Amino acid sequence: MKNIQQIIVHVLQNEVSEEEMVVFLDWFHSSRENKDLFFQLKNIYDHRKGGLMPDSDEMEASWNRLIQKLENNSWHIFPSATTKSNHVKLSRWQAVAAIFAGLLIIGASLFYGRMKQNSVWVEVRTTSSDRLQIVHLPDGSSVQLNVCSFLKYPKKFTGKKRQVYLDGEAIFDVKNDGRSFEVQSDKQQIVVLGTQFNVMDYSKDSYAVTTLIHGKIELKTFDESNNIKNRIVLTPKQQVLLDKNAEYVTLSEVDTDDIMSWTTGIYSFEDVPLEQISGRLEKMFDVTIVIPDEKSRKEKYTGKFSSSQAIEEIVQIINFKGQFEYHFRNDTIVLQRK
Repeated sequence: MKNIQQIIVHVLQNEVSEEEMVVFLDWFHSSRENKDLFFQLKNIYDHRKGGLMPDSDEMEASWNRLIQKLENNSWHIFPSATTKSNHVKLSRWQAVAAIFAGLLIIGASLFYGRMKQNSVWVEVRTTSSDRLQIVHLPDGSSVQLNVCSFLKYPKKFTGKKRQVYLDGEAIFDVKNDGRSFEVQSDKQQIVVLGTQFNVMDYSKDSYAVTTLIHGKIELKTFDESNNIKNRIVLTPKQQVLLDKNAEYVTLSEVDTDDIMSWTTGIYSFEDVPLEQISGRLEKMFDVTIVIPDEKSRKEKYTGKFSSSQAIEEIVQIINFKGQFEYHFRNDTIVLQRK
């Protein structure tokens, strides 16, 4: 627990190990204050991703909100159930120093650059309880935002291109007004003129999936140094899966009706690794699914489930062969290979 600040940085970077994740989850679930602190940090981290940088006033407001929380609360580093001798609290300045040091590691120096003066940005967040949210952009384009997603866009598009940032899943229906439209996400950029496509790219996931429904898009992926690694032009019904860890992409043909079915509460999948399916379930039901066996996480499944089904029922369907022993603990589900 003494290294919780560094572990939080690893979680934000999507570079956390299984051992660190166990520590993080214990800390995260130990108190409401810890959850609030993490989401404050994630909000600040999200600002500097995808090339959409807030101005100094916006970042100062974010820091002031966080510092105010630190002043009004004693943030617990250990779960409240621990003994007094093992119970540590961060002072205001210790906490700010630790957080600031961590954010420097992940590039907080980028906070104050590359943003047009006087720009006003709109942020939309959805939770696991939100089934679908439609966002109308200032150019007439629309975005259908899935659960646990974050969309950031300017209140008014100016200049020769339109830029938005996505952390999550969304269907974009882009209006062609003669300017390019760019979607920045965790490790990829999508450039379009007028088209419809689905993007699933949660920053904490190890993969991203982009599917073109109709029109034409150019997808770029980036390495750790932010250099272009892949440049792919998609035609309708083509899908690109990006493995963020191995930094390779797979191009395939798909049924776009299945890809869009989540807008009606149906999630269809064909030859999809269990870890991707469990990732969707985590976001839909606000749970944590632990699959210790790596081989089991990579096994592929085909089927569909509905958002109206109970998580217990869906887990039983996944376990149709009885290959797992599973148990529920609070909001954590463990699938242990027999």
